[in-house]
Amino acid sequence: MMRAALAMVGMSVIGLLAQEPQRPLTLDVTSVKPNTSGEQGGSSKAQPGRYVGVNVTLKRVAGLAYRPAQEFIGGPDWIDIDRFDIEGSVEGTPNQEQMQEMLRSLLADRFKLAVHRETRQMPAYALALARGDGRLGAELRTVAPCAPSATPPTSPARRCGGFTVGSGSLKGTGVTMTQLAAELPSATEGRYVVDRTGLSGTFDVNLTWNADALSPTTTSAESAASIFAAIQEQLGLRLVPITTPIEVIVIDRAERPVSN
Repeated sequence: MMRAALAMVGMSVIGLLAQEPQRPLTLDVTSVKPNTSGEQGGSSKAQPGRYVGVNVTLKRVAGLAYRPAQEFIGGPDWIDIDRFDIEGSVEGTPNQEQMQEMLRSLLADRFKLAVHRETRQMPAYALALARGDGRLGAELRTVAPCAPSATPPTSPARRCGGFTVGSGSLKGTGVTMTQLAAELPSATEGRYVVDRTGLSGTFDVNLTWNADALSPTTTSAESAASIFAAIQEQLGLRLVPITTPIEVIVIDRAERPVSN
């Protein structure tokens, strides 16, 4: 009888522990400050145990935190206008999913960001090979995968596994095609881009275009430097208009942060 009672008590304790809600993962140290430099470009990089965003918008950081969902709907206008310098770190080497959870916690804490997910049928672009022989452009080069690192890169020119974005420029180092597709909406009027290249592995990307030439159907001389022409000429890829079900993030709430 005593053993049976003890067993029941043990099961009850285990049941209570199982019901206890798991605490969200958070970064140990965070810093959020307005960036008033007036520059349009910025960089956003998450490494194991560390996130650094320079001159980034809330919408861009949220895009990293909530991948693979890329389309954001709602929220105040400033989330895609105001720019910030954001840093966060934690001891250890959390994986990508854990770093995303920590970023979501940071945004909820500092920006009071609240969202929910929906699936909607929406216009998008498919990133596909442009040439029948599969040959890639000169600015898209296959490279070895990035080695995990808990420390910042020693050289700003080598942001392995991430992107540096400017007005009419995008450089990626050691990135996948899925990551490239996820970064392109900022240059295609916010339209979702899905990877249909069939390319695996990691690549270095160096893409430049005329940021004022956005239309994929324009025939003027300006279109030669549009994002659509640049992707085809420089990377050997193309953007194909499609309509597809897209998981969207609906922003229910966002507030400007208090800087620290």
